[in-house]
Amino acid sequence: MIRIATCLIFLLFAPSALAAERIITMNVENMTCAACPVTVRTAMKSVPGVKEVKVDFANKTAVVVFDDAQATTDAIAEASRLAGFPATVRE
Repeated sequence: MIRIATCLIFLLFAPSALAAERIITMNVENMTCAACPVTVRTAMKSVPGVKEVKVDFANKTAVVVFDDAQATTDAIAEASRLAGFPATVRE
């Protein structure tokens, strides 16, 4: 009985235990005015799992904090691209 309970607890909490918060910096194209960062931030934050986005207009970058069990860098970049601002992960 204890084994079954242990297995059930593991199965319930395993996905969250494997999730990790990641922080990436992305280069963002096409930002030409001070209002562009608002659009980029809104697009990136619309991706489930994205927790925080800080866009730097001067450096044309975005720092994104996200849960890698829910979001991928590709999904974040695609959301930005669809808003008119192609983004790539900075190496």
